[in-house]
Amino acid sequence: MTDSATPDWEPIMRQATAIVTNRGGRTCHAAIVAREFGIPAIVGTGNAPERLTSGALITVSCAEGETGRVYPGTLPFEVRRTDLAQIERPRTKIMLNLANPELAFRESFLPNDDVGLARMEFIVTEYIKAHPMALLHPERLGEDSERRALAQLTRGYARPADFFVERLAEGIGTIAAAFHPKPVIVRMSDFKTNEYAGLLGGRWFEPKENNPMLGFRGASRYTHPAYAEGFALECAAMKRAREVLGLRDIKLMIPFCRRLEEGKAVVARMEELGRARGKEGLEIYVMCEIPSNVLLIDEFSRIFDGFSIGSNDLTQLTLGVDRDSALVAFEFDERDPGVRRMLKLAIEGSRRNGRHAGICGQAPSDYPELAAELVRLGIDSISLNPDVIIRTTLDVLSLEKELARD
Repeated sequence: MTDSATPDWEPIMRQATAIVTNRGGRTCHAAIVAREFGIPAIVGTGNAPERLTSGALITVSCAEGETGRVYPGTLPFEVRRTDLAQIERPRTKIMLNLANPELAFRESFLPNDDVGLARMEFIVTEYIKAHPMALLHPERLGEDSERRALAQLTRGYARPADFFVERLAEGIGTIAAAFHPKPVIVRMSDFKTNEYAGLLGGRWFEPKENNPMLGFRGASRYTHPAYAEGFALECAAMKRAREVLGLRDIKLMIPFCRRLEEGKAVVARMEELGRARGKEGLEIYVMCEIPSNVLLIDEFSRIFDGFSIGSNDLTQLTLGVDRDSALVAFEFDERDPGVRRMLKLAIEGSRRNGRHAGICGQAPSDYPELAAELVRLGIDSISLNPDVIIRTTLDVLSLEKELARD
């Protein structure tokens, strides 16, 4: 139980059997990481410290709809088993969302077509722990204790930056190796400034923003002087994973790309860094998560090879709801008619331009009816949290058979 959970809490969250927080929404950091670990989490309670007593035995349940529940004592539960060998593959590709390399080989045995979203943020916080710019410029750190911690972390490396490249490549490489020869779509970094600041040395390189969710994040960082060198390290790590480790099934994806000019600049910079689109089969996707991505999808299709709809941010920006705010969490709903219209336009636009149309946001994991709607619209792939992949696969198979009969 805590007020909220930030990236530096992940070692503690790894050991927890359940998480309850005062603040946050369904797509806040605590909720996303808890899903990655397979831990039940209830967020945005507002009064957990007053209602829960330290040391008390409780049952945390997230299996009863949208509202999580906390019960006193321990409650019995039922285990349902599915014979994976009997599951057919649907026409719509069913992919996995992953971040933790330690779970990759275990999750690879679930029925899947590939990894639709491999998040590198978890690898950075868990295995690297330091801000990439701090590794490049340790002399800018204002405290001796942080410089000593950085030196200790990177001991044995000729350059601290090599530590970042090798660790990130190995983490992504582990995920890609677990699913080889299936493709793995790796999203380049999408930390917000407050999350970056929590990394070792990060506070010396990150500005303080009133609303980091809408600030200096995603594609806008990659060619900006404040982070361009850090992005170069990310690209070097992906080059190492594809070329040195031989995992050429890796595709790259750019998050939070606001403008066409921004997209063109990032793709050009990647080419300068040896990650040219089309070279040695490299495909570069973009997250479709900002209304401008949908409205200008024909133009974005000329820059990128495919789209992955990020329903979390697309909902946030379509409805004007801060998805980290518990106060307006009731307004955040991917099933809203406005959001569903955006989803429809994104899929139709992708198909019109011969581009891959997928979704990797939280929505289809939470709402089976929305996953069904996406299938009816002709989406190419749905990327899901591991805990719902079997249920959704069976639902999609049933729907596709029904559509074939009609």
